[in-house]
Amino acid sequence: MGMGERNGTAPALSRRQQQRRATIDEIKHVARGLLVDEGVGSVSIRAISRRMGMTAPAVYRYFTSHEELLRTLRADIFIEVAAYLEASCDTLPEDDAPGRLIAAARALRRWGLEHKREFGLLLGPSAPGAISGGESDLEQDAGWVFGVLFADLMAKLWRSRPFPVSPPGSLHPRLADQLDRLRAHRDMDLPVEAIAVMLRCWVRLYGLVCMEVLGHLDFALDDGGPFFERELADTCETLGVGQYYAAPAQGAARCGR
Repeated sequence: MGMGERNGTAPALSRRQQQRRATIDEIKHVARGLLVDEGVGSVSIRAISRRMGMTAPAVYRYFTSHEELLRTLRADIFIEVAAYLEASCDTLPEDDAPGRLIAAARALRRWGLEHKREFGLLLGPSAPGAISGGESDLEQDAGWVFGVLFADLMAKLWRSRPFPVSPPGSLHPRLADQLDRLRAHRDMDLPVEAIAVMLRCWVRLYGLVCMEVLGHLDFALDDGGPFFERELADTCETLGVGQYYAAPAQGAARCGR
């Protein structure tokens, strides 16, 4: 056992490992730049190799496929968004679950509007030309880091002031079974009826943000802020904390503050 392992710290990387990690980070940085500048369709191994002054086969030494690169980039962005949402929550006291939930929802919309192409990549298989097939374990873990913040906040609300839910046994059996598997897989100490409400609220807010960021509300709205705030207020009512909702300062909703 090495010194680092005995001390409970990761062993130091060799020079070769450091160089490999630096090259991987550079590849991901260049890929992110292409994504932002030109869209996901322009994120190719050939384009990355050109920008880096490498050959395409050299890039394949670090990522075995174009799809692996996109999956890794997507997982990184999930973690970045989660950190951004956590930072927005950390401006409020730990025990202010309603305030932190509202702050996180607004931060999600703000990040999406400021990073439209990166947000589009998060949609994975739904993003044209992006990623084929299902999510990898890496993406599922990263996606849960992204969503667990909202799940934890809603769970805290339930434990401190239980919100209205369906009577026990009233959910469709197939829905109840799926939610029960989710509860077991994610170690959620909540009734499935509460998880159903939490999932409905999450889909409502996240779905709305996705539609606005991708331009699917442009046919009706040139400023989605007021509509988002209306839905956020209704979500707070659903979760039994409507009294904690306060509309943002005039003009702030347009940019998601």
